Amino acid sequence: MTEVLGYLHGGGVMMLPIVGLSVWMWTLVVQKGLEFWREGRAEGDLQEALAYLRGQTPLRRRGPKALLLERLKVMGKLGLREVEVALREVELELSAPLKTVKVLASVAPLLGLLGTVLGMISTFWAISIHGTGSPKALAAGVSEALITTVSGLLVSIPGLFAYGLLSRKAERVARDLEEFAARVAARSRGI
Repeated sequence: MTEVLGYLHGGGVMMLPIVGLSVWMWTLVVQKGLEFWREGRAEGDLQEALAYLRGQTPLRRRGPKALLLERLKVMGKLGLREVEVALREVELELSAPLKTVKVLASVAPLLGLLGTVLGMISTFWAISIHGTGSPKALAAGVSEALITTVSGLLVSIPGLFAYGLLSRKAERVARDLEEFAARVAARSRGI
């Protein structure tokens, strides 16, 4: 634990936003991952959906299909236009956190780069005060520069990988929602 704290301290002031950004990003990744995992396990019971839309039973599950059904129920009709609007709203809600993950993963190396610049400024400041004869004074600034660079990349690379995986899963969920909505609309019209 003291090594981690030493590492964070050695990275200087830019470690705080990098760590905060990482916590925010991974919170979103885990939330979306769990949501998609639960959605993949949930069966889209057509009879339950129709009963909910008719007001006969409450909705027992959460997730994208439940959100779609709630939107359709509020609209009152199940015409093509209403289904398309509800689908678009749910798909936007599905993808919004993923866009945030992408932005956070893209900003992380920039924060690392800013930390690198601050570390180099610190190094040059040490040179101006102590000259080049004090390796210890130089090492702190160089260390700060390298730690923030590595930290930004350590947040960004797996974050972009997670974004790619979750984006593909979101596309599959969106396709499943379209099929589910089409089945619900067709059955509600008696087709």
